[in-house]
Amino acid sequence: MSVHVALEELGVEYDLHEVNMKNGDHKKPEFLKINPRGQVGVLKTPDGVLTENAAMIVYLNDKHKGKLIPKDGFERAKALQWLMYANSTLHPAYAKVMFAERNDADENVIEAGCKDVQAQWDLIEKQLSESGGKYLCGDKLTAGDIYVTVVANWDFIPTKPKFGPKTKAFLKAVSSLPSYQRAIADEHIEYKAAA
Repeated sequence: MSVHVALEELGVEYDLHEVNMKNGDHKKPEFLKINPRGQVGVLKTPDGVLTENAAMIVYLNDKHKGKLIPKDGFERAKALQWLMYANSTLHPAYAKVMFAERNDADENVIEAGCKDVQAQWDLIEKQLSESGGKYLCGDKLTAGDIYVTVVANWDFIPTKPKFGPKTKAFLKAVSSLPSYQRAIADEHIEYKAAA
């Protein structure tokens, strides 16, 4: 979903192809030829195939002279930091809880995972309080804002995180963007996290 929003925000023409994981489409030979790991998303480009969300977004931004990641310097590093945070810290925090639940882990393990998810949202609230703007890096929307807003809508963990006031305003701002609204309409997703 984060790549889909980035495509829309950058104004890139694309063809969207649904891979129905519930039906096992991601394990079919024709899909495994594209991505042998059997995971989504996948971005087919004129230069080749990319299979990691953060890499796809960086590629799209740079290829299309985008505004989601500054061209260079510390501002670029900060924007990349929050994109990588979403990809390498926030996303895996949710994945750990999902894995624990699917494998009937002890309740203490699941509870600890939920506390870690909450700790990540507390960190995001702190960053938003210090950023000087409505986004993670200040007044300009970056790729990390999009990815974090996508993750906020995941509702598959037993203890839902509590978002602080800055986070709620941030989620509403990002999810209200026309690019975001087009992507959730295309994917038939109801965005509840900003409520």
